[in-house]
Amino acid sequence: TISFESFNTLGDAINPFELIITSTVELSIDLNTGFNWISFNVEVEDASIDNVLSSISNEAVFIASQTTGTATNYGDYGWFGSLNNINNKSMYKLKMNTDDNINISAFSVDPSTLVIDLFNGWNWVGYTPQNSLDINNALVNIPNGTADFIKSQYYYSEYYDDIGWFGSLEQMEPYLGYLFRLNEDISFTYNQNF
Repeated sequence: TISFESFNTLGDAINPFELIITSTVELSIDLNTGFNWISFNVEVEDASIDNVLSSISNEAVFIASQTTGTATNYGDYGWFGSLNNINNKSMYKLKMNTDDNINISAFSVDPSTLVIDLFNGWNWVGYTPQNSLDINNALVNIPNGTADFIKSQYYYSEYYDDIGWFGSLEQMEPYLGYLFRLNEDISFTYNQNF
């Protein structure tokens, strides 16, 4: 945040001041009756479940996270459980009574700055880029030999040393969540180059 004042100078010719302007995006995630594997590639000012899921509060039943637990929706009383806040690195399993849409206003994120820590075994991972990417391009920053399987709610791919990721999961998409299987702990960022 910068307070503007008359004749205020920030930086100089040698050390310029970098001004980064962010704007909000309108996010809309289509949801189907039953379970949906979802993720959020945005930052919200209030990341509480009650706020993030307010547009579907009458139709959502249950939400689960791999690391922070679960929450159940009690209608007018709100969400209760160990899962209190949503983040942009995790996948969530959200159960719906009917088809609906999550609608929120938020700030887009820079995937190159969001380091995702993964551990040996299965991981519930969110998708942070703003655009769809070919799976081999999106996951190029995962070291060879550390991940061997990835699954979306409906598709999967396996990793082969000679050809990369191969299977029915060919594109990674915003707002979807994924299961990654690793054979060692790593940290990575999504590749956002097309």
